Amino acid sequence: MAQLEIDNLSVEFRTRHGVVRALESVTLSVARGEIVGVVGESGSGKSVTAYTVMALNDEAAQITSGRITMGGIDILAAQPDAMRQLRGREMAMIFQSPRTALHPIRKVGKQIEDVLREHAGLPSRDLKQAAIAALARVRIPERRAEAYPFELSGGMCQRVMIAMALACSPSVLIADEPTTGLDVTTQAVIMDLIRDMSRSARMSTLLITHDLGLAGEYCDRIAVMHAGHVVEIADTESLFDHPAHPYTRQLLAATPVPESRIETLHSIPGQLPDLRSTLPPCRFSGRCERRQPICDERELPWTELTPTHLVRCRFPL
Repeated sequence: MAQLEIDNLSVEFRTRHGVVRALESVTLSVARGEIVGVVGESGSGKSVTAYTVMALNDEAAQITSGRITMGGIDILAAQPDAMRQLRGREMAMIFQSPRTALHPIRKVGKQIEDVLREHAGLPSRDLKQAAIAALARVRIPERRAEAYPFELSGGMCQRVMIAMALACSPSVLIADEPTTGLDVTTQAVIMDLIRDMSRSARMSTLLITHDLGLAGEYCDRIAVMHAGHVVEIADTESLFDHPAHPYTRQLLAATPVPESRIETLHSIPGQLPDLRSTLPPCRFSGRCERRQPICDERELPWTELTPTHLVRCRFPL
């Protein structure tokens, strides 16, 4: 049973330069204990999806259709006070820019204590030790609990954010590029921690990443996004072995693997479409080598290749 469900979600941003159709008919689900990866280029809508789920979008954002539920709770209908209670206790997010997410003039240990006091209901005498334990899980020594964010490296600030997100053992974790700025060894420690919590505590994790290798190693399923569309969803093995959407195949061809050489890597031709313009049913059609006139004329269908492998393309591979 899905713990987090996103159904037919569409989001627009009204700007002085026009309406940006950032998401269109996005459908995703994450079961208990499952890690679902969301991959795609910058501008594909990955972070907008995350911020919409957490009800943290800018005031310019307008949800034009869709439904988001977490454990049966309708997120889009929840009052602001109810959402504040859910965030931190039941839902948590690791932000992409830790320095802007942390309070600049409050010690990092105290910031974790604030989260525990608000959402975990711990007595005051236990807060400090609980915060130190949360930092220890991400390899930050006790003495660093007294540091301010500006005294820490970017990678260490990222680990503080991860410690804060996991401190209350949330039911749903949204990790937006959680390993940005971390060295390879620490990346493995953090991702192992997220995977272990997903398995042991049955935490549902939505992992947003540019790193297909990371997604391939840690995710149970992967959703591929392009220009506000989800174009393919599959279990990880099927996606890597048999990519069905032309965009997915090109993403994989552009991803380095240990045996890669410069001449074997391929860039994806063209650019993302202008999301303020009139868009065709398939937003990838302008970059697609398999494009046919019908791709610009009719609604884009979902094709079920297997019960766990869906692709949104008229001419899948």
